[in-house]
Amino acid sequence: MTFRNSPSTRDIVDLSVDAEATWYPVPLDRSEQLLWGETLAAEVTGAGSSRRTLGSQLEALQIRLIGSGNPRMSCAVWIPYPETGRASSALAFQLTDLPAGTAEAAADSYLAELRADEGRRTPGIEYLSVTTWQGEVAAGPFVAAHNLIALRNPGDDEAVIEERTVFAVFPPGAAQMVQLVFSAESVGAFVNMPRQTEEVVAALRIELEATA
Repeated sequence: MTFRNSPSTRDIVDLSVDAEATWYPVPLDRSEQLLWGETLAAEVTGAGSSRRTLGSQLEALQIRLIGSGNPRMSCAVWIPYPETGRASSALAFQLTDLPAGTAEAAADSYLAELRADEGRRTPGIEYLSVTTWQGEVAAGPFVAAHNLIALRNPGDDEAVIEERTVFAVFPPGAAQMVQLVFSAESVGAFVNMPRQTEEVVAALRIELEATA
């Protein structure tokens, strides 16, 4: 992982993830909320219970994401097997302003935060496993973590295990980093989640503001 120091930084004015066709963007504008989940479910699977189940899941996901009220966040959902009536994973990505100092220092700090999740417990949440790594994609160097998290709502007899990867990408010369969080409702949605989600991160494309 190599950081190239820049005497000045520029804002990221556009970013996209050119992922494979089974990833679908989630519209987060309230004006686009009506029937999105139902419409996408109808496009990817035939009539029947699978379509209804998938449509309901997508609608609930969209409502939750819109409710977060984060204007910097963009989202996508992965539906490789629509016939199951389930989306396998959701992706949320956003820009975050870098603190004062170098991108390398910011990456070190972020990596330390990811490692600090090991064994962390809060009401309803327990981190069972945390594995971190570093690397580089076309958009820049990154730090990342793969987590197994036990989630338990009040009154539940058993916890649900969520598999998650978190990436922070530091584009050279940018005033922001790009955070990407992949969440899968259960272990087994991916064959190898760290590798497969890193392949999606490798498709990240950014555009910096023009120089004066």
